[in-house]
Amino acid sequence: MENESNSKIEKMEKDIKKLKKRQPRKMTAMKFVGVAFDPEKYKAGEAEINEALSEGFEVLRDFETGGGIVIALGKWENKGKTVEKQWNN
Repeated sequence: MENESNSKIEKMEKDIKKLKKRQPRKMTAMKFVGVAFDPEKYKAGEAEINEALSEGFEVLRDFETGGGIVIALGKWENKGKTVEKQWNN
């Protein structure tokens, strides 16, 4: 019993060390993409999600609606990295 407890504690300590080594991140962009459950329309939402994933966005959450789903996507950067924003005038 004691060995089992020590094993769990050691595993938790390793997990804590891994978390401490991770670089802090901040969310730099967020995007919501709707996907309609319509045989003729779902491809557009699917393509938009795939494009966002290829740009570095990650799925945060999905929301079911009456006619489909909405996917919440977030893009993360390391806190040490500066993010340049371009504004359209």
